[in-house]
Amino acid sequence: MKKNVVSFAAAALLGLGATQAAFAQTAGAAQGKVTFNGELITSTCTVDADSKDRIVQLPKVSTNTLTTAGQTAGSRPFDIKVIDCPKDVKVAAHFEMDNMHPESRTLKNLDETDKGAKNVSVQLVEADGTPLDVGSTSKNFVEVSDNGAGKYGATLTYGGQYYALGKTDPGLVNTFTRFTLAYE
Repeated sequence: MKKNVVSFAAAALLGLGATQAAFAQTAGAAQGKVTFNGELITSTCTVDADSKDRIVQLPKVSTNTLTTAGQTAGSRPFDIKVIDCPKDVKVAAHFEMDNMHPESRTLKNLDETDKGAKNVSVQLVEADGTPLDVGSTSKNFVEVSDNGAGKYGATLTYGGQYYALGKTDPGLVNTFTRFTLAYE
């Protein structure tokens, strides 16, 4: 009996060693690499108090306008006002990846109740209507200007609209995104 226990323990240790060696080889076999570069700056703009917690009321639209994936309807603009900026900067909003629908890079409908609309998300757009992916920075950096009192600021204009993920079903839509100011 003692001989069997020793043999079993030796076999288990050999198996564990083989597993660790295989894992070490697999762990080192990377498929690629992602490098992150960035820059932090000291002097930045401040988001005006009226722009910090915006509510954008999208219009009521018919599901007949959103029957196929990729269709959009009901666009509505919104502004983000920035103040107390340094003199010579350009500023834009970077929309964080909160609630991002991974395939469409739009904002998921968070109303998952029986009253929530189905197969619809909210797409962010630039001021000219060009789609703006969640998790990206606007390509339209705005140069700050003097408000006449030696203070610099800007108004950043964006929009939101319904985005069909397929044939939509009626109901409520509710979502949000956070934004961070980005500079050039």
